Amino acid sequence: MKILLLEDDDLKRQDIVEAVLATVDDAEVVEVTNWYDYCKQVAAISFDLILLDLLVPRSPRDPRVENHSTLLADTTRGPDSKSYKTPAIVLTKFLENSEEFFSELNKVDINVISFDERGHWKEALARKLLAARPKTRFNFLIVCALPKEADAYEHIVDHWGDLRTVDGIMCREVVVDGTKGAIVQLPRMGLVSTAAISAFAIDRFEPRLICMSGICGGVPQESAIYDVLITDTCHQHDVGKWSNHGFKSEHYDVQINANVRNRLEELINDREVKTFVGTDVTLGRSEFPDGVEEFMLNMRIVATSSGSAVMAEAGQTASLSGGQRKLAGFDMEVYAVYEAARLSAQRPLFFAAKSVVDDGDKNKGDRFHRVGCLLSARFVISVLRSKITDL
Repeated sequence: MKILLLEDDDLKRQDIVEAVLATVDDAEVVEVTNWYDYCKQVAAISFDLILLDLLVPRSPRDPRVENHSTLLADTTRGPDSKSYKTPAIVLTKFLENSEEFFSELNKVDINVISFDERGHWKEALARKLLAARPKTRFNFLIVCALPKEADAYEHIVDHWGDLRTVDGIMCREVVVDGTKGAIVQLPRMGLVSTAAISAFAIDRFEPRLICMSGICGGVPQESAIYDVLITDTCHQHDVGKWSNHGFKSEHYDVQINANVRNRLEELINDREVKTFVGTDVTLGRSEFPDGVEEFMLNMRIVATSSGSAVMAEAGQTASLSGGQRKLAGFDMEVYAVYEAARLSAQRPLFFAAKSVVDDGDKNKGDRFHRVGCLLSARFVISVLRSKITDL
């Protein structure tokens, strides 16, 4: 957030800067002390907010203090101003001006706040700062349910920012091939948390693409440990009705955009992508699935299913396939990301890629998680490098 501050009193200027940074800690405050420099700044730069006093010196060479109230509207809102749409606040100790004058300033979005030593002005300033703060926009968002899924990106992105909270969303800014995005880290697993955070993140950051990566379960005979499953159609398997005759599911599903699917199909068959995703994946002895002696990369576009509960009992995965042909994997979040994107007014592109680390049977536990997180993250990076957001 870029703020212009016109104030010649050193102590007052320090108080205002401290109040600004207490509300918006990453604000950039440009400080000027005279009317001449103020006019130069508004003519050259579009600020997000202007804070000023009206009783200031004319210029660096002319220290005479004058009341510049009659020039304020024309200078700030005139055709030569780059900040003609920028909200402004007059922070002054002197309120001798007429009520009619204040009314005229309000018409051009210039408000007057009485500056007092007790600090009552700070609350009003904080509200204006939050209202004027520009939206943080990202070209893409990557949603991760677990910290280990997000951490897999640390060494494969061009920039790895600090984890911070933006409007209640835990995220980390990243850059891929010069394009700015963010990894959104969910506060907990599951459909409800994922749907809420994904919908809020889409509205707040206005991405062109939202996707998900990480780890998932696989349906036996349809997928194997470390298969990278790219979800074409995602079902919700735990919505329906319980009766005396058992559980009867409702058929809810979301499908990805046809152009996105075509791009993903191209990428999983691209030799360079296969090399990037699967090369240099070194497995420890415990990271090999039972009966497997050599790692083989397998990436597929498939149907998957999401639900609120973890499948942890042998044989239960077979129940997911009822009414769904060739269902390959299951997780707790993808459906929520897809539905949030589908219903959003922003209408971003969306997809998900997760690596199988659990078959709901003998291959369970955490020993495949590291490699699974890395494989899915590398595939997502390959998709972003293909400029999919230009579709």
